[in-house]
Amino acid sequence: MEAALDRIQFKYGLTNRERKLLQFSFVGIIYDSTKFLMLFIFFACIEQVPLFLFDTFILILLRTNQGGMHLKHYFTCFIFSFIYLFSAICILPALFPPITRIYGLCILFICILINYFAGPQKNIKIYTALKENNNILKSKKKNAYICFTYMLLFFIFSDVSLFQDGIWIFILHTIQIVLSKIIKMC
Repeated sequence: MEAALDRIQFKYGLTNRERKLLQFSFVGIIYDSTKFLMLFIFFACIEQVPLFLFDTFILILLRTNQGGMHLKHYFTCFIFSFIYLFSAICILPALFPPITRIYGLCILFICILINYFAGPQKNIKIYTALKENNNILKSKKKNAYICFTYMLLFFIFSDVSLFQDGIWIFILHTIQIVLSKIIKMC
């Protein structure tokens, strides 16, 4: 990979910082792709692919706007992602009864408020643009829009298992944002 990065840096005249960001992006894409593939295979084996894909889609929307916990090593990140998705898809829906429409809307509204005031929790070393208040506010608004859209969809489709399951992603994401904020403060 180093030789390829050297060629790209030379060809496009990248600074050392731009090269490091490019390398970070390549590694991130490779890591996320392999994590996704392994998780997909696991959830295919337990016949939960639709829930996995739906929850992953929601999670991508939330994390790209709000961030979350960032772990330093590939293995710990994979284990965290596995526990996170396995909890949302298999454990929590089995422990709790289906969420009623009104209760679900209240939960989502509380998640919006908490995420708005506690987020975003992105890796500031990478997302230097987040140091500007305008970008932080933009990120908060995007996340609120995503949550309100899901609230509307949940209101219409509250009895569909995909939307029941998606609530757990919002709850776990909100917990993750709060924990990230607490860890940063400590």
